[in-house]
Amino acid sequence: MSARIGVYTATRWEQNAVGRAITVEGRCAVAGLRCVVGRRGGVRVFIVQGGVGPQKAESAWKQFLAAETVDAAISSGYAGALMPARAGTLLIGTDVVQSEVSGGYREAGPVYPCAPELQARAVAVANRFGWPSMNGRIVTVPRIVIRAEEKRVVAAASQAIGLDMESAAVAAASAARNVPFAVIRTVSDVVEEDLPFDFNLFLHPGGAVGLVGLVGWLKGVVAGLAHPMRLAGLRRLRKQAALASQRLTEFYGGFLEQVA
Repeated sequence: MSARIGVYTATRWEQNAVGRAITVEGRCAVAGLRCVVGRRGGVRVFIVQGGVGPQKAESAWKQFLAAETVDAAISSGYAGALMPARAGTLLIGTDVVQSEVSGGYREAGPVYPCAPELQARAVAVANRFGWPSMNGRIVTVPRIVIRAEEKRVVAAASQAIGLDMESAAVAAASAARNVPFAVIRTVSDVVEEDLPFDFNLFLHPGGAVGLVGLVGWLKGVVAGLAHPMRLAGLRRLRKQAALASQRLTEFYGGFLEQVA
């Protein structure tokens, strides 16, 4: 019987990046969620697009695990670096914690350890191909961290290597069903740089993109036209996201071949 792995991704860009590493057998709705199903070697893979943010992630992953049985769960996609690293660097989690960032860093939930065997396989694949990688804590935050100064505050307080908006929620839902869990992400924005816009304008409190997102996009376009440096920053971020996507595809191609 082949191994079954569930991969949580927040957006279709991240889902597509992982999906390029497998032979896709179909696209379907699992518990109402967009899911790509396929294989790589002897592994059956379910890649779920569950939405941005901890609330969306928790709800989506609970629904998925209630509908499908998997041998391992992986939170994957893009991440912000909290240590010096270039775009495309692999961040392999040792553990993950939910935190707040408003008014200074503070932990807001339990620490969830990542499965040692999944970590070891991820590290082995990164070393085998010579890809830049880091191991350490991942911090999950409730909003996009825009400023480099704020990233440095979180880094100093948490000693984490990166941050995202979903992994702690995926870890909690996985732990509730005793499913081994890992975080494997790639750097899309680096610790030394501010993001060009406040991308939180794209999200409503539930984490989905809607009318608020449209208003945010229009504001971003206007701001970009008014400030060419912001438009240049958006181009830079797009290039970095493309590098992060490429590394995700490459990584999963090697990683899934190692899973028995």
